[in-house]
Amino acid sequence: MPLCGRLWQKAQPPKAYNCWKPVRKCRCIALRIVGMFTRATVPRLARIAISLALPQTCMLCGGRVHPDAEWPLCGSCALQLRNERAADARRERCAVCGKPLISRHGRCTRCRASSYEFDTVYPLFRYADDVRLLVLAYKSGGRRSLSGFFAEDLAEVIAARFRGRVVIPVPPRPGKLRRKGWDQVEAIAAILERKHGIPVLRALARSAAAEQKVLNLEERAANMRGTIRLVTGMVVPADPVLFDDILTTGATLSACAACLKSASATRVDAVTIAAD
Repeated sequence: MPLCGRLWQKAQPPKAYNCWKPVRKCRCIALRIVGMFTRATVPRLARIAISLALPQTCMLCGGRVHPDAEWPLCGSCALQLRNERAADARRERCAVCGKPLISRHGRCTRCRASSYEFDTVYPLFRYADDVRLLVLAYKSGGRRSLSGFFAEDLAEVIAARFRGRVVIPVPPRPGKLRRKGWDQVEAIAAILERKHGIPVLRALARSAAAEQKVLNLEERAANMRGTIRLVTGMVVPADPVLFDDILTTGATLSACAACLKSASATRVDAVTIAAD
């Protein structure tokens, strides 16, 4: 198991993640100040200058990150993650949820016993070890710079598996933006749209409900019932692709797919960063 995976199991993030925290804060402040007073073509040079003065370190190995890097990962660790993703893509997966299979039935045990409104899900990574650390740092630790890393990998998969299809992000819970100040799914969707040219349609809205992470499989499905609705005046394409950060039980994606199919979609696939 990778070093950071062992450390995470002990509930202690890598030392490099903690000891460079003040530097990381200084870098963020400096970059925001520069962004306020410079034109669009200047921030890249300014970012390099700031990175040389306040070096960024890799979240996984603690090594130095290239001054022009857009995310807090060194080239070696980023490459290793992508190699692991490529290896997982070659393994046999469940035909529904995309999780690794341990049998030859074509579907995992849960999907053989459950019914979902979506047709398939394709998770990029398994939610374990280094990927788990990065996702938690992104969602709970506010490491927004990781959005570009995840978006780049998602764009590659979407282009290969769902080329030309419209991506619909899973909507956030009401009050999330007020509490956290940002929506992790929307941050990635915006990069997919702006940088990678992938069509994104914000077609869904969400009503208040209990947090899914505190519920079991049956409770999650019941909790999502009736909470997803179509945005007024929205026209749904025939074969949209849902996007969410983590696939756990599939309840949220299923509720979103049910709403889209009731609106006119005939097929709804989904892509996620990882599957737990």
